[in-house]
Amino acid sequence: MAKIGTYATATPVDADLLLGTDAGSSDATKNFQVSAIRDFLISDTVPATAGAAGTKGQIAFATGFLYICIATNTWERVAIATW
Repeated sequence: MAKIGTYATATPVDADLLLGTDAGSSDATKNFQVSAIRDFLISDTVPATAGAAGTKGQIAFATGFLYICIATNTWERVAIATW
C-alpha cells in the first residue's frame, strides 16, 4: 500500500466540490462546494440574540466575541482577546 504522502496534493478553491453525506437526506452522498462549507462554518455575520436563526455547528466572529450555534436557533458566545 502506498503512503498517502506519495499522492499529489492541491489547495482547495471555492468552486471545488467535496463529497459528503447530508444528515437530513435519504441520499447516501452529496456534493458540497468548498465556499458553502466555509460560509457555514465561519461567518462574520453574528447573531443579534442568543435565539437568532442558526444551525448547530455554525461559527461566527466579531470584534471581541466568538459565537457558536450549539443547537437549532441557540447561540452561545465567548469573549476573546489578544494575549
